[in-house]
Amino acid sequence: MTKENKSTEPDAVRELTMQYDERAKKALSYKTVLAFILSKTVAEFKGMRVKDIAGLIEGEIYISKVPVDPGHTNKTDGERITGFNTENAEENEGLIKYDILFRVRTSRDAKKSYGIIINVEMQKDKPTGYKLSNRAIFYACRLISAQKQREFEHMKFNDMVKVYSIWIVANMESNSVNHIHLAQDTLYGTYKWKGGTDMINIVIAGITGKAQEVKETVSPEKADSVDLCRMLNTLFAVNLNHRERLRSLSDDFDIDIDKGLREEVEVMCNLGQGILERGQREGEKKGEKRGIRKAKEEDIINFYKVGASLIMIAQAMSQTEEEVKKVLTDHGVTLDH
Repeated sequence: MTKENKSTEPDAVRELTMQYDERAKKALSYKTVLAFILSKTVAEFKGMRVKDIAGLIEGEIYISKVPVDPGHTNKTDGERITGFNTENAEENEGLIKYDILFRVRTSRDAKKSYGIIINVEMQKDKPTGYKLSNRAIFYACRLISAQKQREFEHMKFNDMVKVYSIWIVANMESNSVNHIHLAQDTLYGTYKWKGGTDMINIVIAGITGKAQEVKETVSPEKADSVDLCRMLNTLFAVNLNHRERLRSLSDDFDIDIDKGLREEVEVMCNLGQGILERGQREGEKKGEKRGIRKAKEEDIINFYKVGASLIMIAQAMSQTEEEVKKVLTDHGVTLDH
């Protein structure tokens, strides 16, 4: 096999993985899917129908467009900052961007309703280079600080909008949901400061990627978190074809399946299957190589133990003397002849 062919399979897997990630974000960004997530994570929407919540999502849902970095989040129209920045994508290519960002109203009643900013992030696995909660806090704080001159002006901090940064982390060993938020502890006296503690919310849902059956009875306070994990595992399951996935999303989670979502899920499933198949082939090739290498190492050790010299072994195995010596020393063989 040529060097060019050797690199083909891993490169193809990487390309498929990038395509899968984009499709996964798009599938996640459909209003009914997002509405289900909100029904299980945002207090204002608890108990509401998914269809009703979907109708409260305002304007465009931004996917990988709005930069997180300071100075790039807001869009300027003259003196007034009017919305999320989607300009200068090329200039901002090196910036961190929110996976999904949108606004939602809490009610159709204009007098009672208020807005919430929602950010949803998808992670293929738990990061090892940093603590995910630290990154989530940074994102949530940017959602707050970017509101100045857009949601409120000057010192009108009461006009600040509540934010949720919701993180979905795949390939975890078990399912989990955590809510990170502010709390006020009175250390002395009895006075309580009003407002503020519910403005920043971080939800981290860890999922295994395996479709779940309902096997346990859970308490009412845990039911929403269990349902959230079940839906996300269904959407991103590695053990479901697209028909089973779509049926479950519709029947079990009341998610409307339109043509766009159907096509997105089907393509995502095909890409996922392609990644699995190519990954398995690559694993088999590596396994074969490991097997051949192990057999050669065993031959080297056996030749040496029966008295063959390093030069003889090197010639017989088409190796250099240094390579033969390394195999022997790596396996704890004492060089005595």
